[in-house]
Amino acid sequence: MIKLFELRTEKSLSQRELAKIMNVSQGTYNNWENENTQPSIEQLIALADFFEVSVDYLIGRTDDMGNAVSLPNRSLDYAGKLINSVDTETQEAIITILKKLQK
Repeated sequence: MIKLFELRTEKSLSQRELAKIMNVSQGTYNNWENENTQPSIEQLIALADFFEVSVDYLIGRTDDMGNAVSLPNRSLDYAGKLINSVDTETQEAIITILKKLQK
């Protein structure tokens, strides 16, 4: 998972912010980024969808970002489920992050 740090910093996100988006603890995310543990298949797909890259790129099997399968409805459904599954404070943090990414 060499690419997590690179992709996260390109979006100017902290580990804490991305951990909230992924609905995991900062420690869990930190372990992924430092390759101490690995995310599940579902989490890999969610990360690839979030960063709009292929899973192969994300895990370092290719240097070509590739064309991630574009599933806008699925991505939006997934994002909506994530947002609805967290408390109001976290929802506000997500909105702040999305506004930051939009700029």
